[in-house]
Amino acid sequence: MKKNLSKAAASILAAAMVVGTAACGSSTNADTGSGQTAQGSGEDGVTTDNITLTYWHYEDETTINTLAEKFMEKYPNITVETKVISDMSTDLSAAAAAGQFPDVFVGTDSDTALANMYWADITDYYNNDPETANLMATINEYGIGMFDTDVRYAVPAWYQPSAIFIDRNVINKLNLEMPRTDWTWDEMIQLIKDATVDDRTGMKYYGLGYYNRLDSLYGIAACSPEERALKGEFGFDGTDFDLSYWATGEQQFSDLKLGGYVAPQQNTQAMEDWSGDWSTWFGATGHVAVFSEGFWSYQNLWNTEIDGQSYQDYYGLDIVPYVTPNVVDEKEHNVIANMYMGGVSTSCEHPYEAYLLLKFMTFGVDGWNARLDIYEDESITNESGVALKHANMPVPMTLDEGVWTRYRALFPTVTSEDGSVDYWDDYFASITRPVAYGWYSIAGYWNFCDQYFNSIGIHDLVDAGTAKAADYADEATRQANYYHAEAMISYFGPSGYDVLSEEDLAAYQAVVDSFAQ
Repeated sequence: MKKNLSKAAASILAAAMVVGTAACGSSTNADTGSGQTAQGSGEDGVTTDNITLTYWHYEDETTINTLAEKFMEKYPNITVETKVISDMSTDLSAAAAAGQFPDVFVGTDSDTALANMYWADITDYYNNDPETANLMATINEYGIGMFDTDVRYAVPAWYQPSAIFIDRNVINKLNLEMPRTDWTWDEMIQLIKDATVDDRTGMKYYGLGYYNRLDSLYGIAACSPEERALKGEFGFDGTDFDLSYWATGEQQFSDLKLGGYVAPQQNTQAMEDWSGDWSTWFGATGHVAVFSEGFWSYQNLWNTEIDGQSYQDYYGLDIVPYVTPNVVDEKEHNVIANMYMGGVSTSCEHPYEAYLLLKFMTFGVDGWNARLDIYEDESITNESGVALKHANMPVPMTLDEGVWTRYRALFPTVTSEDGSVDYWDDYFASITRPVAYGWYSIAGYWNFCDQYFNSIGIHDLVDAGTAKAADYADEATRQANYYHAEAMISYFGPSGYDVLSEEDLAAYQAVVDSFAQ
């Protein structure tokens, strides 16, 4: 249906698509005048000349710098220079204008990269790399990083899934039962309600504390593949959106807030009234049963120490992980995730070597074994004195058994009272089908959020009880489909990468024209 313009690896970027005045990182080689750089290469196809590659990212600076040193040990003729991105749009625009564009960069806003054609076609490199066949299933099944075309522009570069955590101490105090680890959505909602207890002699127990709103989680867990094969937020199936799924989750979550089942947020009057301290985080109170959190909350907080004592013992917690539940009772299901996207720039003079750097720093087995050497050595700390495994450590996207054996060992063994369940084993087994939040993986998604969804404050209206989510579902669906179709034409049509078929262009144009009527 879509044209595949992939060429042989040696000629993917022979006439590099220079964006504005973007330029690759420095090199000791002389330009041949053809858009390529004269270079020798070894048996593995990697240049033998001395070159410099630049890598821009969002991770912990010490982690990436240490990992870059490992890459340079493997390729002594390649110097890697790194930079932490402050603001993707601003930093990349400035780099393009100055002629100092990075060779490889990781982005949190894919619309910025695609609108400016910053990412190059890496299809052949990826497809001819045997390691890419052993990644988490949805990466290839859904084409995460291909943005619903036949061309790969990016790879998931940093993966942290959503997670539900339960404080077993609260469950025991309230004489409730721990749910099964392959629980359903309704079972989670019921536990939240059952665990909300207004103890008149002390602090109220809340069923839910949240970082991630439940409507985002519901949009992925909402239905079986037979009903609608969701591969993105807001009911996105790869072609269009259906926000009726979002509306159900949004209303459920807002009803929980209005019903008094959700703990106050940090730095609010409600938190001070409840806990006696304005700045308290609900995850440290010992009075919340279920947490809709980021994966990082465990390693960055609950698994750390305070004054020589474990964080959990210090605050009287017993935290165990649960997968975001399905609405339908299925063992295998998708889980929404933070997945930064990384790619090779269109101006890069050494795209193959840049791909190898991208792979090493993100999903490659060698790179992950190097990461694990770093994470296992707690004497290596960042500028804040934090061991690197506690500094936003991601989850491997490779399914390599050796990598996962080492990664699993970084987490404690936490079993059920009867020993039949290992909570971390069950959790990790449940997160092999990630679905990226929309701004990482769906063209036009952020434009929709910025110009419509967030601009009218839907969350605040529904949370306040002044509107029903269902009242917005039809118009929000129409808006989302418009912004997506408009972006697909702009990014991938004739004025962009030009990889869409006439059939696809006509279909997207019909959506845009219908919206204007």
